[in-house]
Order: sequence, then C-alpha cells, then structure tokens
Amino acid sequence: MTLIEVLLAVVILGASLGALVEAASRALAVVRQARNYETARRMLGEVDAEHPLWLKDEIVPGQESGGFTGGPPGWRWTRTVEHLGEGDEDREGLFIVTTRVIWSHGNNQGREEVSQYLFVPKNVDGKYTLKPKTL
Repeated sequence: MTLIEVLLAVVILGASLGALVEAASRALAVVRQARNYETARRMLGEVDAEHPLWLKDEIVPGQESGGFTGGPPGWRWTRTVEHLGEGDEDREGLFIVTTRVIWSHGNNQGREEVSQYLFVPKNVDGKYTLKPKTL
C-alpha cells in the first residue's frame, strides 16, 4: 500500500511541476511581448526624429522604409503617406501618415502602428511642404 501511495504522490507532484513550468513560461512570454511593444514605441519616436516630415522639400503620397542603425536586430520600419484630399476641395492638403515598426524573433513576428492626420497647405510654389521658407 505504501508503494502505491508513493507512486501516486510522485504523479501528483509531476503534474503540479508541469503546470508550474507552463505558467512560468507563459508569464515570461507576456513579459517578452510587453518589452517588444515598449521598444516598438521608442523606435516609432526614433523614426520621427531621424526622418522628420517637416524637413522634406515636398510631402508626396508614397511609402518609405528602413532599418534601425544600432537598434535591435530584425527590426524595421515603414511609413506610408496618403493624400486624403486628392480630388476633394474640402480636404485639400489633408494627409494620413501611418508609421509601422515590425520585428521578428524566429517564427514570431510583431507590429506596432501609429496613424496620424497631417494638414499641409500648399505654399506659394504650389507644393505641400512643412519646411520653413528661408530667404
């Protein structure tokens, strides 16, 4: 009878340890995911700081992309600019700018995205630009 009790206790202990290891693994995955999203938010700010729209000669619809020098490996960014006022006089000069940060670790891939509206009136040259005019 004692042998059966010991075997039963070992089985219960093994199942309990398996459940604890699974729970710890999921908790670490959540922490890793939270760290990735925090890094992505910081990287979104880097994209705006290193590639500012207000220094462009003209805001034109399209897409640009790149990587992060000195940043984490496997991280890249894309920025899409869409002109919402194309052919609509009421929304002339209204753009939507979508910036995405994409990362991958093995088979897992993540993405963080920010969209913002941008109003850029035409300047005297007929260009959409935020760049200040200098004399």
